Amino acid sequence: MKWVFAFVFISLFVDSAATQTVRVKRKYCKTYQGEITKYSAMLGQEMVEVSSMQIDIHVKKDSLYLSIGNIRVSGVYTAQKSTSPDEIELTLPRENSGIEERIILNTAKKTLLRKGVFPQPDSLLSRVKKSKG
Repeated sequence: MKWVFAFVFISLFVDSAATQTVRVKRKYCKTYQGEITKYSAMLGQEMVEVSSMQIDIHVKKDSLYLSIGNIRVSGVYTAQKSTSPDEIELTLPRENSGIEERIILNTAKKTLLRKGVFPQPDSLLSRVKKSKG
């Protein structure tokens, strides 16, 4: 009976260690800017051209603020290690939607890659440097 409890405890520990949630270091908690390139979307029977838009993402210690044009999304994200050692995957659930925002933080290049929600293309964002003055 002891072995059953030990096996269950070890299984739960290994399962929780496999998800490997990580904390984003303070030096990566910055503002990033980029552009969603022009794309086409099918609205009913009609093909609609969507012009390019600026995207800003502000990463904080435990929350994320995303703005695309006049749309603002914010909330608490979860961070997990990616397959690459230089990448951290941030997932932000959106209210009133089953769609999550997926953002990949590249710590070596100091960039973000926002995985576009279909039909939006992926967007590469660069870190904004502070202006002196």
